Amino acid sequence: MWTHLLALLGLAALCGGWIIFQDWLKRQDPSYRGYKAGCGACGNGACESEQGSCSPPATQIKLPPRK
Repeated sequence: MWTHLLALLGLAALCGGWIIFQDWLKRQDPSYRGYKAGCGACGNGACESEQGSCSPPATQIKLPPRK
């Protein structure tokens, strides 16, 4: 019983620390606009307006001819 209570208190402390860290981080870089859902998941094109295109640069691999 006490082990479960201790684990619950630890999780609550961790969540509280995370909130405090996020507030501190926001003060350190006020120009950061936060998380954008979909950015980095190029399937929906959420990043195209800011970065031009989500597609990676074309890469060509040359393999030796088969014998």
